[in-house]
Amino acid sequence: MISYLAGKVLDIGKSSVIIEVNGVGYRVTLSDRIRNSLSKIGEPIKVFTYSVINLRDGVFNLYGFIKLEELRFFELLITVSGIGPRLAQTILDNIDLPTLQLAIIREDDSYLKKISGIGAKTAKRMILELKNKVLETDVREASQGRDLASEEEAVEALVSLGYSTLQAREVIREIPDNLKNTQDRLKEALKILGKNK
Repeated sequence: MISYLAGKVLDIGKSSVIIEVNGVGYRVTLSDRIRNSLSKIGEPIKVFTYSVINLRDGVFNLYGFIKLEELRFFELLITVSGIGPRLAQTILDNIDLPTLQLAIIREDDSYLKKISGIGAKTAKRMILELKNKVLETDVREASQGRDLASEEEAVEALVSLGYSTLQAREVIREIPDNLKNTQDRLKEALKILGKNK
C-alpha cells in the first residue's frame, strides 16, 4: 500500500495528476480544489494517499490529500454505507473538514443534503455512523459558534450571482468568523472576489 508520495507534477488531467517520484509516475486522483491549485508541470507536490484495489476490474487507484486530517476523515467517510472513494473525495472537496465535522456533530442533515451526491438517506447514515467517531474536540476552535445556515445562504447567493459552488465555498472559508449574518458575509465575499480578479 502506498501511503505518501513526494515528487513533481508530470501531468494534470481532468480528475487526476501524474506524480513522478524517482523516475516512476503515479496516477493520483485529486479533488478539483487541489488540482486547480496546481499551477504548472514540474511543480513539487506532496500527497498522503489512500490505495483502492479492485481485483474484479484489475484496477489500482490512488486518492490523494494534501492534509493528513483529510485522509483520515476520508477513511471514516468510506466506512459509511453508500459512500465510496469518489463520493468521499467529492464531499471533502465541497466542504471544509471542520464544517463537515460540525454538521455531523449537530446532526444537521439538511446541510449535509446540500453537498453534491448526498441524499436524505446518506445524510442520515453519515450522522448515525459517524457522530460517535467525530468528537467535539476534533473540531477546530475556529469552527465553534459557526452558523452553517448563514454560510450556506451566502454560498447560495454567490451561486445565484454566477459564481461556481466551489468558488463560493472557497471564498466563504476565507471570511472572518466575527461576520455572522448572511449579508455581512456576502459583502465580504464580494470584496475578496473583487480583489482576486
